[in-house]
Amino acid sequence: MNSIQKKWITPAKIPQSASEALAAYPCLFRQILFNRGIRTPAQADEFLNAEQPHYPPETMLDMETAVQKIGRVMEEGGRIVVFGDYDVDGVTSTVLLVQLFQTYGADVRMYIPNRFEEGYGFSIDALNEVLALAPSLIITVDCGVRSLREVELASQHGIMTVITDHHQPLEKLPAAEAVICPKRDGDCYPNKDLAGVGIAYKLAEALLKRYPVEGVTCERWLDLVALGTVADLAPIIGENRMMVRKGLQIMRQNPRPGILALANVSGVPVNELNSQHIGFMLGPRLNAAGRLSSAEKAFNLLMAEDTQTAGKLALELDTENQNRRNITRQIQKVVEENYDFTSGQWLIMYAREEFNEGVIGLAASKLAESYYRPSVIGVEKDQVIRASCRSIPELNITSALDECMDLLVQHGGHAMAAGLTVRKENLEALKERLEGIAARELSSKELTPWLEAEMEIALNELHPSLLKHLRELEPTGVGNPEPLFISRDVEIRQMRSVGRSNDHLKLSLSDAKDNPEHHAHAPVILDAIAFSFGGLGTQCRVGDRVDIVYSYETNSFAGRQYIQLNIRDMQLKRQPEISA
Repeated sequence: MNSIQKKWITPAKIPQSASEALAAYPCLFRQILFNRGIRTPAQADEFLNAEQPHYPPETMLDMETAVQKIGRVMEEGGRIVVFGDYDVDGVTSTVLLVQLFQTYGADVRMYIPNRFEEGYGFSIDALNEVLALAPSLIITVDCGVRSLREVELASQHGIMTVITDHHQPLEKLPAAEAVICPKRDGDCYPNKDLAGVGIAYKLAEALLKRYPVEGVTCERWLDLVALGTVADLAPIIGENRMMVRKGLQIMRQNPRPGILALANVSGVPVNELNSQHIGFMLGPRLNAAGRLSSAEKAFNLLMAEDTQTAGKLALELDTENQNRRNITRQIQKVVEENYDFTSGQWLIMYAREEFNEGVIGLAASKLAESYYRPSVIGVEKDQVIRASCRSIPELNITSALDECMDLLVQHGGHAMAAGLTVRKENLEALKERLEGIAARELSSKELTPWLEAEMEIALNELHPSLLKHLRELEPTGVGNPEPLFISRDVEIRQMRSVGRSNDHLKLSLSDAKDNPEHHAHAPVILDAIAFSFGGLGTQCRVGDRVDIVYSYETNSFAGRQYIQLNIRDMQLKRQPEISA
């Protein structure tokens, strides 16, 4: 099985009627709006302003009950433990609720499990540690909706539990005082795509409605909502988009010390922060803590009140993030060198005792992307394998694991990403069953990864004035992707490898000089960066032609802004023939 070349696709061309209706916008931007289902000026105005919708939190099932129970615990002076997950979504959720309860003067503690010692989520091992904190109430964030045994054990110890989670629940819910999850059957809350931090925010909103605090508004925590929502790949549409946009404004105008420090070590101008910076710069550094050591570093960074403390923690996270990258590459290399990719299997499943559990999910993601197969990468420890799963759109991996529940100790996740724990004696049976499920679901489908762009254009059709309109689309992400364009038969004018390991390419590109269809005047020459395409630099040279998929953006470096193409895929074409 070789790494698979992506197929590039574009939506249908905008019809004349829609183009005329959106005539107030440039031609290229009209197509981008049309691709997002926008047909009228009113729809464009609503979408670009991103001020709505906002749904009342009390429409979620169990929200009123949760507010009442929490209020009673605070009035009685009971201790609240906020139990979070170790990823960005879980950490931001934990920070949000801890800071909320601090404004009430409540007795609040936090607990985030150690990935290596206690595993994923609200587990029995983690609960045993929480019991030592003597809580009256445990509030889970970004986890817990499948933790039936754990909630029962807490109840046996006289501890109440409120679950807030955005993962898919089982048919049976935990017997908690309240289970707040918009994916529950019968829950009428319109936004089913809230991240864990979005649900924590809604709980905070409901509490402040019932128990207001002078000078405190829920909006102060929208920066955390933006961080967690984007980093967890929740759809950036509707209510999520509205909250993320407002959160980004807070980050740019009045960033908390931890976000300012994180932006500084990432080389991102804080006044220009956008969703892409969260996804590719800030998010990975925050996640690095929970992957290699303890997520408490990320928690402490976001809780920090002074720049000195925040700066020290941000530097530590930056170092851990570089280590995380190196370890991920090593795991991927081991799998590729030892796994039999010629056997025609429908998924990749591999486990080794020496793998680092914190980054196996990233390695699984890289493998799934490279080979376009669901990938399950695990770590063996004490006769148990803990594994991370990453899938492709054609297979819901959590549903597949649900069919293997009798073989698993624990599992949970989303359609594209999940985690599992399996005893060693059941590993081969699990492999066989998952392979059968994957074959059933995938054998009749054409498994070709695809990359969707807005349209095909020549480079000389790009104009700096378009950038202003592209910024109006932000925040971008799942459901509202960053606009990508396709340009074909582009000539390489200059090229060099960059990056610590020469992993990336820096290029100057233009429409081909000998292609009169692309330009009537001298060709436009544009700078470009191609991250992770360093290997292609050994296959091509100046003067070669390439087809590219890219975003059109501004980049800041050394206090200077310039326009560049950020290449997302590149395919080498023929070299131009030289006539005798």
